[in-house]
Amino acid sequence: MESVESETALLTTLYEMLGHLEASGANLERGNWTLAQAHAAHPTAEYWAVIEPALATRNLTAVRSPLDGYLTATRSQSVDSTTHLETARQALRDAIAAIAGTGPESTRTQAVALAGLAESIAVEFAEGVENDQIVNLEEYQDAWGFFQVLSTELPRVLDAAPTSGREAAAEARADLESLIRGPFDQFIDQRGTRVIDADSARERLAHLASAIRAAFGISKSTGPTPAVQVATIRQMLSDALNLYRSGLTDQAYERAANAYLEGFEALEPALLERGHRELVERLELDFKAVRDAMREGRSVEEIAQSIAKVNAGLDEVEEVLA
Repeated sequence: MESVESETALLTTLYEMLGHLEASGANLERGNWTLAQAHAAHPTAEYWAVIEPALATRNLTAVRSPLDGYLTATRSQSVDSTTHLETARQALRDAIAAIAGTGPESTRTQAVALAGLAESIAVEFAEGVENDQIVNLEEYQDAWGFFQVLSTELPRVLDAAPTSGREAAAEARADLESLIRGPFDQFIDQRGTRVIDADSARERLAHLASAIRAAFGISKSTGPTPAVQVATIRQMLSDALNLYRSGLTDQAYERAANAYLEGFEALEPALLERGHRELVERLELDFKAVRDAMREGRSVEEIAQSIAKVNAGLDEVEEVLA
């Protein structure tokens, strides 16, 4: 499996899924069933096809049932939704604990995963907030939910940093506290709301991720160039179409999901830094259209047209990042 071939990547994904549940729960408390349902759907609709094989090898696919149970509860606006939410949360926590294991190496693995989560928060925040105001409420809430997980899990991990990493761990704690008091000090459910210290949030999150890694003596691996990343995305979409044409719908969906989650998402920060928010948002919808068309069993020709639209957008990405 390409997308979550390492334990750290799988853990980061599970942390993000838990973050979506945190955002869903916050909306549930405020009686916003629409957004509660939207966030409840992400773990299965966006992530499941990507992580299922990795979970299957670890006998952890039972986590799917409580996720489905909570989503069904939000769709029906059940009075038991809060109970289903806690069950789903606990199922994800149990899966995370099973994958992370125990001991020093376990803590190091979690540190790498949480550094990745901090970087995911920065991406979601950049999409949700512009000029200190929330412009995309769901993306901002994604960032908020992810941050709730980070702020809960990180202190314990930093406590286990080796002596050589104590200074970096202190820097990470300072970053975390600043973010708690600033852009993530409260849950926001209104578009257009001003966000405290929004202008420095992404830089603070980037420094936090770096400090987490430094605390455990970990270097961030250098990724491929944007041109190589785009070429890989195109190939994954081509593979997805061929699989779909062969009747292998589930594998095609997984490949298309990988093209977005492990392909395009990695390019989003660079695009946002260059001011191409509209391109990012448009391509996110285009990638989703491919996945939705596959899930709905559309014709091969329709799938090919949707992929061609993504490829046209990728032409623009190549020009921006050249």
